[in-house]
Amino acid sequence: MHSFCGQFVISYNGEVYNFKEVRDELIRLGYAFLTQSDTEVVLHAFTAWGIDCVRKFNGIFAFAVWDTQERQLWLVRDRLGVKPLYYTFLGDQILFSSEMKSLTAHPRFLRQANLKAISSYLSFRTTVGSETVFTGIRRLQPGCYLHYHDAQHQLHRYWDVPCPDERPDLGEDFYLDQVGRLLRNAVKRQMVSDVPVGAYLSGGVDSSLLVALMKDVSDGPLKTYSIGFDVEGYDEGAFARTASNHIGTSHRHIILGPEAYADGLEALVRHRDEPLSIPHEVALHALSQDIKQDVTVCLSGEGADELFGGYGRTQSSPFDFARLSLFHRLPMPAKRVLQAMVKDPDIRARLAITDELEHFFHLYHWWSFTEKTQLLTEEAQAAIKGDRDLKQEFQDIFTRLKGCTGYDRVFYVFEKIHLVNLLERLDMQSMACSVEARVPFADHELVEFVSVIPVRHKIRWNSAASMLRACFYKTASSSERFDTTKYLLRRLADEKLPPAIARRKKLGFPVPLDIWFRRSLYDFASDVLLDTRTRQRGIFRIERVAELLDVSRQGEYDRHGKQIWMLLNVELWFRNNIDEVWSFGT
Repeated sequence: MHSFCGQFVISYNGEVYNFKEVRDELIRLGYAFLTQSDTEVVLHAFTAWGIDCVRKFNGIFAFAVWDTQERQLWLVRDRLGVKPLYYTFLGDQILFSSEMKSLTAHPRFLRQANLKAISSYLSFRTTVGSETVFTGIRRLQPGCYLHYHDAQHQLHRYWDVPCPDERPDLGEDFYLDQVGRLLRNAVKRQMVSDVPVGAYLSGGVDSSLLVALMKDVSDGPLKTYSIGFDVEGYDEGAFARTASNHIGTSHRHIILGPEAYADGLEALVRHRDEPLSIPHEVALHALSQDIKQDVTVCLSGEGADELFGGYGRTQSSPFDFARLSLFHRLPMPAKRVLQAMVKDPDIRARLAITDELEHFFHLYHWWSFTEKTQLLTEEAQAAIKGDRDLKQEFQDIFTRLKGCTGYDRVFYVFEKIHLVNLLERLDMQSMACSVEARVPFADHELVEFVSVIPVRHKIRWNSAASMLRACFYKTASSSERFDTTKYLLRRLADEKLPPAIARRKKLGFPVPLDIWFRRSLYDFASDVLLDTRTRQRGIFRIERVAELLDVSRQGEYDRHGKQIWMLLNVELWFRNNIDEVWSFGT
């Protein structure tokens, strides 16, 4: 779309929820409109206010503006990173797209695997930072814009998650009132649509509260959807139906089997341009396909865990590290006695940790740095260079926020890395089915407010005695036993949902990988990971992969299934994107 003056051209993807308010402001400035679209509003806003216009938008978006007179380009991405935007340089040219496949299709682009990014994926299920799995293709970070002029580019951050060194505690009632108001406003904004609107409803507290608020602010019938697996402990259908019946929605629940899952995994890796980030992406895609029969816009609960403290095991890591710090202050004889008394190998490993970031890594990884040295070949290890760049990404965050509390640093990482990964996967899988997913918990006004709420209103000890008892347990064992995660959110849910939903423990949309890789999917995994193509690729030590497959078939440890799943993703990605034309990128 061109501006009236002819100077600016825009390419736009997304939804600005407050475009009508911005449109009215532009009309008062003398701008006229030919359409009712938010694209025209964004273009006129850029004409009126330049790049600062982005601060006026509430929504999910990625757009490019080309100045035909000054021959300069702006690339802009929304604050939380719902909409993707990638770019690469070929000589003095810049290429950009919402999908990497558009860039890799260019005849001058050399498809080269970025092993550093692959290593990041193995550790954290995502490529941390701006690098991607393709060498030379970068991801524009959330809350940033890129300015390109005369073959030079500059990156600027226009928004960030607030993390003040100090903040007053304004009290539970104040926070409860404000969070309720902001969340309700976000839901109301995001339900405005010219097409039918529904919701993903798992029966967890996040999606259930969201649906209850949707019912409050709308007059018409509401459709909700969920998906599960025909394996005991891996189907939330009963909880989803309980929430649906209480709120009063028309609900549909579907089941996904192992064969359909395997077929979907291969198809989605081809579609997504990179390894899938989370095992339930396949189920999310299948559910979105089903949803498309009825609705075009669907609200989802992503963001609640990151903002309000739903990942107690990891987000409470500062409590763990504080105990470690006390241990390291003990005289050496006392430390030796305590170390000798500890039988749990995980606790023994933690006792050797003296660094806050190292402790966070220990809790957050899927493949630890040590495990990767056993998994990767010497050539692959040389390419990733000890994960120095990856570790530095996290170190820079912790250093920049050194004036904040340990809890603030961990929550910031979850909001800037973990949440972005979830939002990207939601947008990719829903849009692949022509369903627009919207995320009220990622409304930037809500995020700005919740981010400065003291942690005691997010993860709260059940009592002083509970906190003392938790000192003798790993956080993985004590979380949701001695404390209440997402405390404020559950208080809001108490007003609208039955206790079975409002006080329900987090399940996290699990996929029965451990069971499937022991049974129906074992042959599929073995055929891919142990065949000649994987061996010749020279990334994984095949004997270690074979050992992992064997252990997973004998045991019942879910982490082995997740690790095998990641290796499958990497190998399938290579086969679909790189084979025959790739080399190690540094």
